[in-house]
Amino acid sequence: MCEHVRALRNALAGNASGLELARELGTFATLVAVLRDVARVSDGAWGGASDDYARGMMFVLQTLINAGMDDPRCLTDAWEADGAFHTLEAVAETRGGRAARSHGLVCLFVNMCVKHDATRIMRLTDSAASSFWRLLLIASADSTEPEGVGGGAKLLDLVCTVCCKGDGLPKIFRGLSPNATEIAAMNEAMLRARLVALAEDESHINEVNDTPAPKTSTRLKYVTEQATLLHFIATVMDDKVATSYVDIHHSKVVPGEQPPLLMPEGVLAFLVDTTSLSAARFAAAEDDGERDNALCVLMECVSILRAVSEREVKPHAGDTIGCLAAMGLVRLVLSLLASLPPPEGIGQTSKATGPASAPKLEAHIPKELKSDVVYPNKVPWAGYRVDLIAILGNACFNRERVCEDIASLGGVPIILNHTRGQDNEPYLREWSLWTVRNITNGSEEARKKIIELQPQAVEQSDELLARGLGVELNSETQKPRVVRQDGSQTTARDLPPNMRPKDGNGIVDVAEEEEDVEEAIPSNWKVTEL
Repeated sequence: MCEHVRALRNALAGNASGLELARELGTFATLVAVLRDVARVSDGAWGGASDDYARGMMFVLQTLINAGMDDPRCLTDAWEADGAFHTLEAVAETRGGRAARSHGLVCLFVNMCVKHDATRIMRLTDSAASSFWRLLLIASADSTEPEGVGGGAKLLDLVCTVCCKGDGLPKIFRGLSPNATEIAAMNEAMLRARLVALAEDESHINEVNDTPAPKTSTRLKYVTEQATLLHFIATVMDDKVATSYVDIHHSKVVPGEQPPLLMPEGVLAFLVDTTSLSAARFAAAEDDGERDNALCVLMECVSILRAVSEREVKPHAGDTIGCLAAMGLVRLVLSLLASLPPPEGIGQTSKATGPASAPKLEAHIPKELKSDVVYPNKVPWAGYRVDLIAILGNACFNRERVCEDIASLGGVPIILNHTRGQDNEPYLREWSLWTVRNITNGSEEARKKIIELQPQAVEQSDELLARGLGVELNSETQKPRVVRQDGSQTTARDLPPNMRPKDGNGIVDVAEEEEDVEEAIPSNWKVTEL
């Protein structure tokens, strides 16, 4: 079989009349059926070796791809052939040598079909195609399989076409869930009941149904394949070449039309919603399996959001992060940060005990952020705070609307708390300072809130404690001052040289940079000029 298919591939290459004849004979539909049978046959069943089957599948797919490049109608013949999706599923189910030679090619074939006709995304995202995606994603995450199994870079290209340029992510993500069919049936029943109610009483047709949805134990289950899909999207978002479809020249921008975004608006809204749901699911998980799957989904959602926030946005291009902010990204990220205990500081500050320890900040959720949703109150992974702060800092860069949103939602104190840093969170302090810089640059309200802040406590110094001194806030000036621990008055002689005031009298202000105080000459001394 291998030699016959290879001969057919070579004969059709660049042969317009041969392709036309092959189409009239139904050759490409036949090749789809042959591919399905070869993918499902057991080793040795037809008297051939495993490598023969792998080569046969490779030649069939190469024939379909080459013919489609010469004449797109050949792609249509193969795509619309009977049992085409059963063939895709059979190829995706293979492992080992067959998979290594065919998975990348089948991803390329599907990608070509979708690019030729964008409406095919709908069929590629329905329930009939969910097994195709699930099998490929499982194979791509299996480290025991040979290189190329799962599709590799070709699967990444397909994900980019369907889930980033197209709007297929929500349906594929839901279709990967084990209880996707049950959830779809439940949602359809709720929609049908709503339509029936409106049909019976048309007077309420324009009213918004604000009745809380009934609580149910049935909810979409998370699985690792969903996290794998999101990981591929995060990889695409982090690749400027793969996302060059948004880098259009300003001359191609049509006035009044939305410039291309990194993902369609519906996908962006789904991403924000999934981030919130996975965080809440992680916080409320009752078993380790559910918690681990929710954590994987949350990590990949945050990775996507951070990668999107780090993209440079030119004035004429579509602002994806600005669109996400309008969909509630700022509120979500601030809520996730506010649910955590405040950072404890870094280095010796976080390890000190007693009077020298850093003041403990109380956890506080601003009233603007309070809701019934419960988010994690412990850091899910090292770097979680950094990821969230980085999203905010990048989002408010040169975006006054985002800066105003952060200030109005009570986010300024939350971000300032993170400027003290936290062990096991590298560069948290630096990202927080970057965020403060961007907020104060873009929001007058944020600047006023920072000016209005007053110190609540001071950090003790080991050097002063060794001298019997301490630091407290002056109740009148709200500035720190140095005092003796026994309550007596402090003089310049008691202080380290770098903390002595210029006048050398009374209680000192440690915020000033002072010089040494000259000692007074005793009255019984005689002074002689030499």
